[in-house]
Amino acid sequence: MQVQNITNSQLNSQNFQGRIDIIPGDLSYEPAKYVRKAYNAMENLIKDKPYNIYIRQNHKQNNVSLIVQREDHFIKNKGIKAEGTVSKNADLYESLAEHLIGVYDQKVKNQPMTLGQKIKNGLKKIGHKLLKTFEIEE
Repeated sequence: MQVQNITNSQLNSQNFQGRIDIIPGDLSYEPAKYVRKAYNAMENLIKDKPYNIYIRQNHKQNNVSLIVQREDHFIKNKGIKAEGTVSKNADLYESLAEHLIGVYDQKVKNQPMTLGQKIKNGLKKIGHKLLKTFEIEE
């Protein structure tokens, strides 16, 4: 048996692969029919994203919730998320998923910068200024 060596660059590269998860793992007939119909389109929307779409059926309220959130945040029930509900017999899953992905991306974009991000941006600005001064002197 041979084991492939993993280089440092392979460890550091991040290939995001968003996915669709059904919580708790099953849907009744009506919502499953519409989810199957919209699944490929939703999968194409989320395939290159660092977050997932979670689908949860609420039997008491007779609806289905779609949640867009990173997996580690979903597990811990924290962080940024976008959530919407649709009637269990409606054909709106694809458009709702597209809307929620837009809402989530906007929330992430408008999130305040962390101290680490501020330091990184400051160092980039200093680097650009130094580069310009060296170009002028030469």
